[in-house]
Amino acid sequence: MEALPLESLERATDRASDARAVTAHSTHPSYPLHPVHGPLTPVPDLAPEPERPSAPPWGQVRASALASAVAGFDKLARYHRLEVRGLDRIPVDGPALLVGNHNGGLNPVDGLFLVHYYRTLGYDRPVYILAHDILFRIKKMAQVLESVGIIRARKGQARELLAAGHKVLVFPGGDIESMRPFRERRKIVLAERQGFIHLALRTGAPIVPVVSAGSHETLLILSQGTRIARLMNLPRLARLNSLPLLLAAPWGLMWGPTCALPYLPLPAKITVQIGEPLAVERCEEPVVHERTPPIYGAVQRSMQAILDDLYSERLFPILG
Repeated sequence: MEALPLESLERATDRASDARAVTAHSTHPSYPLHPVHGPLTPVPDLAPEPERPSAPPWGQVRASALASAVAGFDKLARYHRLEVRGLDRIPVDGPALLVGNHNGGLNPVDGLFLVHYYRTLGYDRPVYILAHDILFRIKKMAQVLESVGIIRARKGQARELLAAGHKVLVFPGGDIESMRPFRERRKIVLAERQGFIHLALRTGAPIVPVVSAGSHETLLILSQGTRIARLMNLPRLARLNSLPLLLAAPWGLMWGPTCALPYLPLPAKITVQIGEPLAVERCEEPVVHERTPPIYGAVQRSMQAILDDLYSERLFPILG
């Protein structure tokens, strides 16, 4: 900005207007100065950044806990040669519903892209992750998970977060997708679970696809065991749809409850592609149910197309 012309200052009647105008100009260079007649009013500050949305009591995230988690998972990201594309497609401000494909059994590889997210945007815009309530049975573990934004998938919580302007990450396929056989690793399996579409329509939050390739090559799932799970009534008793048979180091062959043991993931290269956000117009019943099927289909097709493109680049399993 050019210096204030002296001629305009001479028109001021206040004896201190020259000095005050020069001071105001040096303090707030982005605001034009005008001749002052009478007491000088302070030049307003630059427009402040928009306030960060507040979280409900059960959704309080600690920046120090997030920073520690990022530092820890950065090692896993390097191990998997993580590559994240399109991170700028996640809206910086305002709500967003991130929809990911689920891979790797219980290994938290699908959230590794958040290492790049937090390193890029900082820790004051947390992404809340909905997780199976089986992870929250132990109180101490529940407290640790909640401190980094991982919350149990309970009715109404995600909607409350989105309505408050937060970002929420969901994996609609659940264990049906994360425990699918290795031979189906190139397939998006949302399992016809359309609740996330209802959530987006009721809040007006855009849907952002988050597609990972290579994550399901960190272990070898031989059989999903959905039939055995149904025979044991696990979907109703424990909200589990799979009782897999898998091969993982260092245990070797694992089945059923033993699959919950921590294992050493294979060093598969992981590539995550963030898709274009899908704008969703906010609406209520009965319009929600009318609009859900076509939007669900569009999201699934979009995610499958992205996964197909990512796998077209891979030459070998695990190696990438």
